[in-house]
Amino acid sequence: MELHNIEKVSPLSGYTLNIEEISGLEVAMLQRKREENLPGKLLFWGKIFGATQDYLVVLYIDSSDEFPVKKYYYCTTSDYTLRAAPQLSAEYESQAEGITSQFTGDPSFMAYNGEEPEEPADPDDPDAPPPKEVFREVHRLSFIIKQIDHDCSVIPRGALVVDATKKVIFNNYYSGLSYHTSAELRAYYHFRFPENPQGIAAMKKPGIIKADFLDCITKDVPTEMWTVSHNSSGTASYIRNLYWEGYNFYAMIGTSEYGGAYFGSGVPNLDLAFML
Repeated sequence: MELHNIEKVSPLSGYTLNIEEISGLEVAMLQRKREENLPGKLLFWGKIFGATQDYLVVLYIDSSDEFPVKKYYYCTTSDYTLRAAPQLSAEYESQAEGITSQFTGDPSFMAYNGEEPEEPADPDDPDAPPPKEVFREVHRLSFIIKQIDHDCSVIPRGALVVDATKKVIFNNYYSGLSYHTSAELRAYYHFRFPENPQGIAAMKKPGIIKADFLDCITKDVPTEMWTVSHNSSGTASYIRNLYWEGYNFYAMIGTSEYGGAYFGSGVPNLDLAFML
């Protein structure tokens, strides 16, 4: 979501960014955009809480491929230099999946599962072996970001279309949801490449495909992990995810404005099935 729209989801989660964090991110996003010559916008993705400091996450969407590709950047609340989230091997993904403790806030933290880091080699020793790559908190952070985005990132029906060249693009003619439509979960879809065969087949149909090729959130199990509501004035709809507590999405009624962000610990609610 746009950084200046963060107050749209803050009342839902009870969290926001302070002036220092907003200013630091604005400068960092501009710097990263210029360094990598990114043609599009950098968007605010969320904030993951740590024991000593928090992580701020930024999202870039590359629309040049067949389906929009997401790239994630992170920084801490003590250093606003945005760094790309690392790619993970299958081994690192498996290791990250088994950790449920709170984040420390230190990207270089290595002492997971009681394993102490090795002593660093003497940098002045020419015969010293190169440092061995080990699993660190930054790898877990990258895994959690992608997991949350896969499970939670949503988009209103009609906001994405498949053009005549079979490329998924943002719909410039999207005008928003009506009040009654916005109250239904079936009006919201996962912003990810479709995982169901019907959606993949729909993308290959001739002509422009306006909807129903993405995965609808009503297909998630349990469906009760999603809640939908309206604000008191009836001008915005709110979507919340109860499995990843802290993800909130809003869509302004009758307009093309929408967005979502995550404010949480980065740990899923594993007890959800017993709470419904």
